[in-house]
Amino acid sequence: MATENLAPRFKRPGLKDPKLLTGLLIIVLSILGVIGLIQATNSTQPVYAASRDIKINEELTSDNTSIIQVHLGQSQDRYLPADQPLPEGLLARQALSTGELLAHSQVTDQPRQDRRLVTLLMDHYAVSHYRAGDRVDIWVSQKSETGNDYADPSPLALEAEIHSLTAQESIIGGSGKTAVELWVSQDQVASVLGAENTGDVINLIPSQKGQG
Repeated sequence: MATENLAPRFKRPGLKDPKLLTGLLIIVLSILGVIGLIQATNSTQPVYAASRDIKINEELTSDNTSIIQVHLGQSQDRYLPADQPLPEGLLARQALSTGELLAHSQVTDQPRQDRRLVTLLMDHYAVSHYRAGDRVDIWVSQKSETGNDYADPSPLALEAEIHSLTAQESIIGGSGKTAVELWVSQDQVASVLGAENTGDVINLIPSQKGQG
């Protein structure tokens, strides 16, 4: 007499099997989570950047700016979005280097009419660590009228902004001097130029606000 197989027969799970559906759901959620994480970490925004060096008070246009895609994360509100054209009359509040992103704090639509450019001829080593856009205080030691003595240094102009630095060249090479163009307020122009013309000792000191 044949012995009957009493063990339950293995059945392949069907599409309605709860365990199969739960496993598939977990797999799908895992895939969606990975995709979402990748998209979140790789998301970029279009922003404006300087396509060449831009001077202080120079108008920002398509000729000196470009649109680039960058990942900014939580700092995206600091920069000019490129999803709309640049407003007309927008000016650089400070000097900008090629490739630098345009931050809201670096641009303005109000030109500074109360400032004028003055030029000081400085020893190269004394200003070699500065760059355009830095803010400096101008200190002066006045030369005595009767000799080569100088008075104690005193501040002549505060919060001047460096516009440009140009090394001076002579026929036989460098002169060791750099022409420093500075933005100063209108009422400081005469005193700064006077100190330069009378041979007073002039020094540039980083201002408390530091770089612009």
